[in-house]
Amino acid sequence: MENKGSGYSIVKGIADDAELNKYRLVFENNGSPRDITNLQWLHQQNLTGRHTIYYAMSGDDVAAIYTAMPSVFNFNGKKGEGLQSIDTMTDEAHRGKGLFPKLAVKLYEDAEKDNYELVYGFPNENSAPGFFKKLQWISFGEAPFLLKPLTISYFIKKLLKKGNDQVLPENHAYILPESRSYGNGVVKPLTVFGADYDVIWNKLAENIGVSVDRSAAYMNWRYVNKPGEIYSKCGYYIDGKLEGVIVFTIKNKHGGRIGYTMELIFDPKNEATGRHLLHFAKKVFKKEKTDTVLAWCFAHSFNYKSYRRAGYLNLPIKFRPQHLFLGVRALNGRHKAAIENIQNWYISYSDSDTV
Repeated sequence: MENKGSGYSIVKGIADDAELNKYRLVFENNGSPRDITNLQWLHQQNLTGRHTIYYAMSGDDVAAIYTAMPSVFNFNGKKGEGLQSIDTMTDEAHRGKGLFPKLAVKLYEDAEKDNYELVYGFPNENSAPGFFKKLQWISFGEAPFLLKPLTISYFIKKLLKKGNDQVLPENHAYILPESRSYGNGVVKPLTVFGADYDVIWNKLAENIGVSVDRSAAYMNWRYVNKPGEIYSKCGYYIDGKLEGVIVFTIKNKHGGRIGYTMELIFDPKNEATGRHLLHFAKKVFKKEKTDTVLAWCFAHSFNYKSYRRAGYLNLPIKFRPQHLFLGVRALNGRHKAAIENIQNWYISYSDSDTV
């Protein structure tokens, strides 16, 4: 696609190693570093086997980039493909030329032809107006943050605007207990997600209108194979049968030590399973001197009650580490009504591209 008179052309990338290195350099040169192994994981190793990277070119120079990551989606137990909006960057020398909207229009036009059902994402307060006013996205408001406070001192420091000056690695390494008994069962670490997990997810997915498909293949890609991250993956078993799973991590961010409950999956008919898994994670968080724990969960989600009973609260806006807005655009009419109704969506920190 040529923009006549603009001096720029819009082209789709091929996502090979050489190109991804150029992609990395554009972000690095504009103060937003990207890791090459993470880019390969996103664009070469995602479960669809496809990629969606678009460039605005000024001659041989990359002037701007817009990328969306293809994902398998669940629509009431049926599968389709959608896109998650990931990276936008306009090189400093080419800003103010309206390149991002041109990239987005081309990406969405091609995505509809390629049978993608939707594009969704979490634009921040700076980029949100571009998505919602210019690109026909529907806003579902801010991301559904939940908070479980563990230390009072952290929040006092936040109110006084005093951060932790100690320089620490972002990933906090720790060792999980081998097992811990709760109720009639036991929580213990997982190394991979298998067929027993898929039994739980597939049953649950039948009643979730719209979500990224959280099958075992996805969970292994997201939490076993993602480079540069440390995730704890644990299952709750009764008489050797897997009843539910939790994924969490701990990071030194936002002026403190922050826990992230990434995912909580179980049969809603056995709500105690969710609470047992959250209680296990809490023990780890407290042992590791975590200041607070964050999660994403809508009030209509199957696991919301477990979070609330475990002491998670709706996070007040003034305490939010950043303002992220959940938005979506349906790309065809097949699931449009479902996609545009927030009550159909299941979201968790699995959907985050930064944690």
